[in-house]
Parts: sequence; structure tokens; C-alpha cells
Amino acid sequence: MRASDLLVRCLEAEGVRRVFGIPGEENLDVMDSIKDSSIEFVLTRNENSAAFIAGTCGRLTGQAHVCLSTLGPGATNMMTGVAEAFLSYVPLVAITGQVGADQAFAPRKQFIDLVQMYRPVTKDSFSVRSPARIPAQVRRAFHVAMEEKPGPVMMELPEDVMKSQTDGRPLRRPATHHVGCDPEALGKVRELIKGSRRPLIMAGPGAIRAQATQELRSLARAWTIPVAHTWHGAGIMPYDDALSLNTVGLRGKDHVRKLFEEMDLVLLVGYDLPEFMPSYWNIGAPKRIVSIDQAPMDAVPHLEIDVQLIGRMPDVLGKLSVDGVRKANWALGHREDLDACLDGCPADEGLVKPQLAVKALRRALGREDICTSDVGAHLIWLAKMYPVYKENTLLLTNGLIPMGIGLPSAIGAKLACPGRKVAAVCGDGGFLMTAADLETAKRLGLGLVVVIFNDQGLGLIKLKHQRAYGRYHGTDFGNPDMARFAESFGARGYRVSTAEELGERLSSSLEAEELAVIDVPIDYEENKGLL
Repeated sequence: MRASDLLVRCLEAEGVRRVFGIPGEENLDVMDSIKDSSIEFVLTRNENSAAFIAGTCGRLTGQAHVCLSTLGPGATNMMTGVAEAFLSYVPLVAITGQVGADQAFAPRKQFIDLVQMYRPVTKDSFSVRSPARIPAQVRRAFHVAMEEKPGPVMMELPEDVMKSQTDGRPLRRPATHHVGCDPEALGKVRELIKGSRRPLIMAGPGAIRAQATQELRSLARAWTIPVAHTWHGAGIMPYDDALSLNTVGLRGKDHVRKLFEEMDLVLLVGYDLPEFMPSYWNIGAPKRIVSIDQAPMDAVPHLEIDVQLIGRMPDVLGKLSVDGVRKANWALGHREDLDACLDGCPADEGLVKPQLAVKALRRALGREDICTSDVGAHLIWLAKMYPVYKENTLLLTNGLIPMGIGLPSAIGAKLACPGRKVAAVCGDGGFLMTAADLETAKRLGLGLVVVIFNDQGLGLIKLKHQRAYGRYHGTDFGNPDMARFAESFGARGYRVSTAEELGERLSSSLEAEELAVIDVPIDYEENKGLL
């Protein structure tokens, strides 16, 4: 059989159901092998989108998904989506085509050393140079991608290798067993909790990846410890629990920033460093720091850990919950202030206020429905104003933070969770970067809604430029008629003028499971109090 046939069989053995990407001349053998397999190839309209979609599927399922590109420009396009997975700790396997060995020299048309190029943004980057090594290299790629902390792996497939004949079979996934934590270390953490007056849990996505959300909630409730969430950890403690402080990560503008100055113990549970660096929360009163995770914490400034518990997180958290001593909720006043901030909104008049648009989204989506976000001022408004009731239902990007991710992320969310309603929130700038993937969503028969915060420019950058230099430029642009633009792709297009209209249109489009774009003229004067 062809080496490409063996490769695809190995992907099937890893549980791969879809490959997202764009074919090219150098990966035609792989494409032909996929045609005869159980794997669905999903053509996207940009290689970046392929990586964004696969990354979101990986984030929601915990399983590495696959994106594919050809060599040269296809591989360079895909790199931004791979880098996003790298800084967000998302499992991903990225496959690129490449010229054969006799043509792999520089300078040559379309040839770039992709292994070296991808190395800074992957956990591993390698070229498949021998058909005999395909089973071991595919198994390693998925193992490394999903091993804590997860991330992307890049496999380069030279054209001559994929065309060659070979024998072989996929390798089986080995059973994995986790070793429990040292009882003495657990005892130290219990004593730290008992002796603290103002403890706080910083809940990150590692708890979600470890399937330990229930155990984290039990720990918080057993000891009455308030829970602040990084953006990727949002919803681990439901917002309607008095211990939830919703999300943090806005440096100096978090609603509950005063908590960081007052807390005397912080439990970092599944905390990923890139999301919220310690220099922004390790402030004020001296505090003891405990890390609970399934992988060691990196050493960075402003982070001196007193106790680090590494092990199977559900077991560790479960043991710490036993015989918890409940105290008064020391953060209750902060929570009341947070409620007041989320409830307080301006009047629905003139251009739509972003706070009211976020409220309309929250009312239209159920507790388990999914809201994805592109990058811009709306990302921050969602982080501040959108109460979250279940993990992985508010998908904010907080690693590389690339524009253009909103719509592809919604496509990935709908594929991974077809029974849930999905809405994407995009700025007009970010939306138009990957808007062609409306056709991808239409071709796949997906019902999802895109809400565009339209201000005819890059509103957040305009504000920052104005604040820094008293003027701005290079941030304004013109837009097409967004409703008609959406309709040209086969979607439904709408324009609303009030937050009330937005809520009504959102609810009806989500209920109808239609592919829709809702254009909202947004009042970004409100951004002046955002940062």
C-alpha cells in the first residue's frame, strides 16, 4: 500500500473523524487516501480557519483534532491557528505537505524549512522521512499533543515519502495510569487552607481538561472558598453559586481586583500561565501559593509556589475536600459589587450599547449553549459582562488572541456539540478576515448565529492610540452591507438598531437553527470606561 494509506489508517486508529484544511499538489496522495477512509475531509476557505476549527474541537472534546495544508503559503497561513493552540494549551495535530527530498533545498520556489518554522509554536515539529516510521510517528504526535499540558504537534509529509510503497499497521494507544499525590503534601495544603482567613481558588482550564470541575466545586463548597476563573476556565463554578467571581484577567480593570490585594492564600487549580501572569494578581498582602495540576508549573517572575501537587486532579481535589471546615464567605461583598456591575446598564437608545448587546446574548443563550468570540473590544465586554454557568460555554481566546477566530471557532463548536445552540460575537474587522467560511458553515448544514459589533473600524486600537498620543489614524474603514453580504453566501442576513431587536432576532434565529448574521451598529463611546 501507499505510505499515505498507512498514514490515514493510523489517523483512523487515533479516533480522527474529520480533517480540516485545504488540499494542494504536494498532499494529493494523502487526500486520495482520505477519500477511501472513514475520515471526512472538511474544506475550509483559509488554512488559518482549519486550525481554528480543529483547535476549538480539541478544546471542547479534549481530543487532538487535525488540520492540513499544502507546503509553502498554505503552511504559513495555517501557522497563526497553530500558534493560537500553542499558547492556549489546545491539543492539535497539524499536517503539512512538502516537496520530495531531491527538491528540498533553498532557494527553491515554495520551499521553506517548515520543521524549523513551526518549532517555536509547537510542542514538537518533525518530518516523516521514512514510511516505516509512520505508525510510531503518528502515535507520538497524538501522545505529545494530548499529554498535559497539551498543545500542537506539526508533521511534515514529503511528497515522495507519501507516494512510496510500504507495509505496516497502526500502533495501539496504551492504557494510562495516574499516580496519586503524597499524603504529606496533601496534609500541608489542608493546613494552609485551615490557617487562611482569605483563601481564593484561581480556576483555570486545566481543571476542565482533567474532567475535575465537579471536584473543584466540591472543594470550594467544602471550605467556602470563592472561585475566580481565568477566561479559559470560565464557568467551572456556575455564576449562580455565591462563591463564583466569574472571570478575571483584565490586569488592572477586573471587577474584583481588590480581592487580589486582600487574599492570603491562592490555590491555582489547572492554571495556565499565559492567561493571567502572576504580576497582575500577586499583589498587595503577602500570600501563600499552592499549585494543583497534572503537570509542573513553569518558573516565572512573581510566582513562588509553597506547595505543588501534581497528580490526577479529580483524586487530589477529592481528598482535599474531605472534612472541610466551612467559613464565612469573605468575598461576599466583592460578589455583591460584581452583581451590581453586571446588572447596571445604560438606556437602550441611540446606537446599541455593548453592555446591552452582551445582556441580549446572555438572555438568548441557555446555560449550556456556546458563545464564541473574535478579538476586539467585544472580547473584553464579554469577559466583564457575561455570567457563565458551565465550563466551555464562553469561548474566549486568551493565548495568541488572533483576529478572525470567532466564526471558525463557532463552526468547531457546532461540530463538536451539535445539540447546543451556538453564537459567535465578532467585530466588523475580525469577521471579514474569515467571513468566507460562512460558505463552509452553509456547506456543512450548520445552524449558528454571528453577531457583528459594527463600528466601521478597529475601535479598541483607536481608543488606545487616542489615549497614548491624543490622536489616531489607520483604524477606520468601510464595510459592505453585512446583511446582503451574508445572504450572498446562503446565510440569512439581518440588521437591528436596538438591543431589544437584537435579543428578539437572536432568539428566533437560534430557535430556528438557521445560519444567520446579525449586524449591530455599536456605540463604542462606552469603551472609554472599559480599560
